[in-house]
Amino acid sequence: MPFAALIIIIHSTLVGLCLFCANLLLLRRRDEGVYVPLALLFLFQGLSFLPDLIAEAIYGPDAQTSWQIYLNVLISPLDLASPLLFWLYVRALTTEGPVMVVPGKFWHAAPIIAASLCITPVVALPADILNGIIPPPPELMPNIQLIMQLLLVADIIFMAIVTVYITLTMRMLRVYSKRLRDIFASTENRELTWIWLITISAGIYLLVGFFDTLSESLDWNAAVTEAPVFKVLTEFIILVLMWIIGVWGLRQRPGLRSPTVEPITEQIGPELSKYKHSALDNERAKRIAAKIETAMQADQLYRDPNLSLWDLSKHISVTSHYVSQTLNTKLGRSFFDYVNSWRIKDAVTRLTTTDETTLMIALDVGFNSRSSFYKAFKRETGKTPRDIREQ
Repeated sequence: MPFAALIIIIHSTLVGLCLFCANLLLLRRRDEGVYVPLALLFLFQGLSFLPDLIAEAIYGPDAQTSWQIYLNVLISPLDLASPLLFWLYVRALTTEGPVMVVPGKFWHAAPIIAASLCITPVVALPADILNGIIPPPPELMPNIQLIMQLLLVADIIFMAIVTVYITLTMRMLRVYSKRLRDIFASTENRELTWIWLITISAGIYLLVGFFDTLSESLDWNAAVTEAPVFKVLTEFIILVLMWIIGVWGLRQRPGLRSPTVEPITEQIGPELSKYKHSALDNERAKRIAAKIETAMQADQLYRDPNLSLWDLSKHISVTSHYVSQTLNTKLGRSFFDYVNSWRIKDAVTRLTTTDETTLMIALDVGFNSRSSFYKAFKRETGKTPRDIREQ
């Protein structure tokens, strides 16, 4: 199949995929604040490919029409806003509680506006020159050179935008991963691995874009970036990334949302009501720590594979904030590490006293999979389950 046909197929698939995902996300009524940025991302990406797709279908993939260029300039802010929209989506997805208004909106919009203004002068060129029908006259060369410099500046601004939002996204993901360990005993289904993949891919895209911009300014890229194979590969990678975002974005739910609307009120006596709006004191922390230990040792709460901080909080009738504070200050462990230490302790006992399979033990003490059990077991004991059994 010729490269021209491949590019048309890829662009058609991209437009259809983006508009379909945007429609599904905009129809969601639950957690709208989370999914609207992602829906706009798909919508903007689908619209940004439309001019090229229409021109390719009519004139072929190598044609450059004036109206196509004008439309691309007109909708360029949509493309420039994509990194911001993806960051807003990740921000909402990893937020604990209601999604807050973004501070400093001007500073987020300013680089997008600046890059758009740098692209706008392209529309001042005559259509015949844009289409390559006639060569530019000498008197227009200074203007054309200025426009090319402005386009270079726009490209640099866009790379800066991508760099900033990659950095902000990775910082949020690290905070989110740490917070998961404070709330959940099992985090496998809540880890945003696919977003890490997208973020790393965006970083690779940034490096490729930087090389492309540098090579273009030095006239190095004619043999590589203008080759049909390179163009097809680039568009195919974009299609794969949008497909990954679509598949996972449609199924991903916020990972830190509490199932309860109101926090649980601690029921340990009216004499402690004076601490309602104060920091947790040492004596109270000791009592909460004792309740937590009882819930694990006597009630074996750790065996619940879906156990969360909120479940433990409800079980012992103490606010989740105080439970978390007690775990960190009195017991010296995150919720994730604390619960898994009880699971491993139980697993070690059963490995040395029963003939049950390792998988059966792992599932029975609260782990969701063999891999998470082995990882936690090695981290807690420094040995494997087989080592313990062979002792």
